[in-house]
Amino acid sequence: MRHMIQLNTYIRTPLPISVPWGGRPKLSGSPDPSRLMNPLFRIFVAAVLVNGVYDAARIAVSYRVLALGGDATSVGVVAATFSLLPMLFALRIGGWVDARGGRGMLLAGIAVSATASAGLAATSAVWALAVVNTALGLGQIMTMIGFQGLIMELTPPHRHVHGFAAFTLAVSIGQTIATPLAGLALQQSTGGLRGVVDTSPTLLCLAATLVAAIPFVISVRSTRTDVARRQMASSSDALRLLARPGMPAALFSALVAITGFDIIAAYLPVVGERVGLGPMVVSILITVRSAFSMLARAAMPLVLARWTQRSVLIIAPIVAAPACAVVALTPNAWTLAIALATLGFFWGMNQPVTMTWVTAVAPSHARATALSLRLAGTRAAQVGIPLAAGALATITGPAGAFWLVSLLSAAAGATSTLALRRHAVPALQHRPTGSR
Repeated sequence: MRHMIQLNTYIRTPLPISVPWGGRPKLSGSPDPSRLMNPLFRIFVAAVLVNGVYDAARIAVSYRVLALGGDATSVGVVAATFSLLPMLFALRIGGWVDARGGRGMLLAGIAVSATASAGLAATSAVWALAVVNTALGLGQIMTMIGFQGLIMELTPPHRHVHGFAAFTLAVSIGQTIATPLAGLALQQSTGGLRGVVDTSPTLLCLAATLVAAIPFVISVRSTRTDVARRQMASSSDALRLLARPGMPAALFSALVAITGFDIIAAYLPVVGERVGLGPMVVSILITVRSAFSMLARAAMPLVLARWTQRSVLIIAPIVAAPACAVVALTPNAWTLAIALATLGFFWGMNQPVTMTWVTAVAPSHARATALSLRLAGTRAAQVGIPLAAGALATITGPAGAFWLVSLLSAAAGATSTLALRRHAVPALQHRPTGSR
């Protein structure tokens, strides 16, 4: 396992230091104590800290809705607010990153997220929770685009897939660590005759975790010049990007996986409440999903040494569809764990390759904007799908949300297959450099 989880397996850049995961720094040039850590490694650490917060916060928010007297429909509405502002502003944020780089946007996003997380702890009504959750969603999209922009600045185009794989691996590591810790904290905060969960201490700890990431980001400098950034800013608009062959299918495939993860985080607590699974068990189940996403991303070099990215894009959503249906069908914790492990692994592989698909289809000067379009599409889905899931939940119970995602995953497999047959993308047909 150790040889798989190495940051320099994903990212090979002309930097003076190579830092293997779990090993000692290897200096390829003259020693420089002020640069003991590779900038990409610092971004990796910051991504672990920042992205670990969001899934844990989603779980805490769902329990807070229930503690404030909300039901499954309320959970869906509040979950949808997380994506409302990102849906509206993602493209503008991406244009800003194309023009000025990702570091400033990333720092601003962390500040907004930390403030919102602390604000969630102070809410005493479902409507107030929804409002503050909207701000948390804005902070999340700012950090996401900021991270992705920095990765593209620090890696050459032919290494983007490895940079994205390392980033999504960091996301999974953060989720795998933060989710069970949040579940333990929530379990310890459960009390009273009704077994109400006190989420305030957990949310305040999450805010502190975000603040801890700031020094890592401040220490990173972009490698792009102001001239390059001004050239990047002259990008095509969203409609022109959408018209590029294969772009709609790439966006749809991405939004299904990301929205599926959100549905799991939002609705598994509701399922747990119905079938008698406590916060700790629910958090462990969500951690299983995160751990297998982490495993998938750590294994990407091995996977891409044998299969092309095109194959992954087709297979992943097709396998995920029946696994999501199993989540809808069973209340058994062990069966749920197997299904969630399958979802985590195949959706986990899907995310970095959809990022590569989007950037490969986009013009070189508009790659951050294209990734922002990808995120805008996923956030639009994260508004619409939770609302649809909430409406279904009133009729079918929380299982309806998982049936909906199962159907969407199957559709994503079909549309990806058709799009990649009609519009071949050379970058996806060949194994990327460094995969062997």
